[in-house]
Amino acid sequence: MPNSQKSVVIFHNPEKLEARREVPKVKAWFRKKGVRILVPAQAAKASFAVALGGDGTLLKAARKLAPLKVPVLGINLGRLGFLASTDYSRAYQTLDDLLREQLSLSKRMMLWVKPPRGGGQLALNDCIVRVSTTARVIRLSASVNGHYLGTYVGDGVILSTPTGSTAYSLAASGPIVEPETDMILLTPICSHSLTQRPIILSSGSVVEVRVEERRRGDKVVLSLDGQMSFRLHVGDSVKIRRAPEAFYIYNDKESPYFSLLRQKLKWGE
Repeated sequence: MPNSQKSVVIFHNPEKLEARREVPKVKAWFRKKGVRILVPAQAAKASFAVALGGDGTLLKAARKLAPLKVPVLGINLGRLGFLASTDYSRAYQTLDDLLREQLSLSKRMMLWVKPPRGGGQLALNDCIVRVSTTARVIRLSASVNGHYLGTYVGDGVILSTPTGSTAYSLAASGPIVEPETDMILLTPICSHSLTQRPIILSSGSVVEVRVEERRRGDKVVLSLDGQMSFRLHVGDSVKIRRAPEAFYIYNDKESPYFSLLRQKLKWGE
């Protein structure tokens, strides 16, 4: 497809100074290449998208763009940046590779999460049910495909995608999983039982987490990608399964996944 026929939508975090500075530069670069700039409201018409910022910017873009099947190139302007395709030092080289169609696409599964009230929501990284009060515990029960799995007493549980395995699940001692695989990770958060360990479930599983008990005055919350929150009460259930939508993200050939892990997690240092 000729460059003049291509269009891009750019997402950024307006609260970050670095992102505000870079947006006009990136737009000017695309215009020079003959690429039409669209606003986020026109995302369905875009050939591709660019997310300028950290993982939070990309997570927000993913939930909007996955249903539209618009692929995203992430340019990391933050600190850690597991999701971004490249960092700022290689940004324009990678953008040039994008226009020349020299980047590969990675397909990532997402979660469909049904809170007890309201419609279903998408999550790229994770769905977390936890107590919001420090030094308090809750009792949650979990079932898989209608079969009782177990009761978890502690801070809560994380239901994660492979993409989200390097997020909160990793901090809670969950496994690192190749992001293009299809599975659901269930990771307890500070479980009071040392025998309750993370478990990997089939991507076809339907998981239900129910709030069984909390102390009076404590708040239990459902959090999606760390960006959307819902209040839960005793007796509430949350259903989690693989979403029909997938998220497509561009890969920089100079930064393969295992190289990224070594760099970000400082393996061998």
